[in-house]
Amino acid sequence: MEEKVKLQLKILNYQIKEEDEDIINLLIERHTSQIKYICGLQELIKPLEYIIVDKVCADFLKNKIAFGEDIGTIISTNATSIKIGDVTVDFPENSSNEAKINLILEKLERKDFDYSPFSKMRW
Repeated sequence: MEEKVKLQLKILNYQIKEEDEDIINLLIERHTSQIKYICGLQELIKPLEYIIVDKVCADFLKNKIAFGEDIGTIISTNATSIKIGDVTVDFPENSSNEAKINLILEKLERKDFDYSPFSKMRW
């Protein structure tokens, strides 16, 4: 899953550094654990991996931004929308680069994702 996260970060134009790997792995472990708990699963199923990849990327980049690091992502002023995997983000007119990045990260967080189709009953 680490390679998928790195690829997603490259798509978002973030240049991965060697010291990022431990943070990425920690976030993967944390989100995997949370989703397995929410769904009552012992093993993660494939469709949920992509949710984790999105959540890890959002968390990772939000942390970088919060600590004042430049993530290197610049979105064209002409861009009206962007599609990353199954996530599509439409930008309001005259949005700043920062606002566009925040919208993308908000979508990647998947706060509105419905886990119920993947949940097992707990007895």
